[in-house]
Amino acid sequence: MARPRGMSHVALCARDFDRSLHFYRDLLGFKVSQEGTNVEGRGEDAGIYRVKNRKIKFATLRYGRTRKGPYGMTEDAPIVVIIAPEGKPPTGRSIKVDQVGISHMGFWVKGLNAMYRDLKAKGVKFAAAPHVLAKTEEGTIRSAFAEDPDGILIQLDEMIPAKKAAPKPKAA
Repeated sequence: MARPRGMSHVALCARDFDRSLHFYRDLLGFKVSQEGTNVEGRGEDAGIYRVKNRKIKFATLRYGRTRKGPYGMTEDAPIVVIIAPEGKPPTGRSIKVDQVGISHMGFWVKGLNAMYRDLKAKGVKFAAAPHVLAKTEEGTIRSAFAEDPDGILIQLDEMIPAKKAAPKPKAA
């Protein structure tokens, strides 16, 4: 039986394409791999939209080094796709962790405290400041929860490996 090998991407529907692109590209540091519209040929994908024949803009964003996959995509790099309908704004609202649906997405970061201060200074709203999420013998995970322009929760996680104790000297 075939099984998934990794996450391909996460797609987000945004009310304001440019505002969301600024957040993910300029504030979080994703690189734009592709931008376009769905006008180039709808094909069988028309069934995934609530409104038939609706035109959208999209951007594919990625982290990591560019590889030889389509749009620089690889099986080991986080991909976020921003989708924004043209014309009438999308319906609905983002949800919280205790509601049905995709409540948030998380990204590994280095320097969580500095990133938190920088994003806050740039006007990013946080639902939770940096805190210890989990602590084990192997290390600690610290997290903070930011909100993107549409209120979608973005979990920023930092892995802090446990410090290994120096070996005890042998008795003579």
